[in-house]
Amino acid sequence: MVIVAIEIIVAFGYLRNGALDHYLLHPLVALATTLPFLLLARALGWKVREELIICYGFVNFARFPDYLFVAGMDHQEWMNVFLLHLAFDDIIRPALLFLGAQVAVLGVAYGLLKRPAEFSRR
Repeated sequence: MVIVAIEIIVAFGYLRNGALDHYLLHPLVALATTLPFLLLARALGWKVREELIICYGFVNFARFPDYLFVAGMDHQEWMNVFLLHLAFDDIIRPALLFLGAQVAVLGVAYGLLKRPAEFSRR
């Protein structure tokens, strides 16, 4: 619930600046980066706990250039340092569609790998 409350506050900040699409870019970039690692770990048989915290850490890592912007610093140069998403910022609408599809496919794959063994045999 704490993460949801924080995200609602952050989302309204982006809405106030007319940048909802930019708000959506960060979680999608973060999940598109995190899910392959979680999938690999699961495929190798490693039990991963606290996936939500791990993903939220990546979201805030991807959002760090915007935190710099709010602090009054130029953030364009930093966007490629934090999860390489400067190019996506230039083509944000197609990037959101591409990343959304990627996250959906990887999320379903991760959910299927995470199922308990007794359900996967049916």
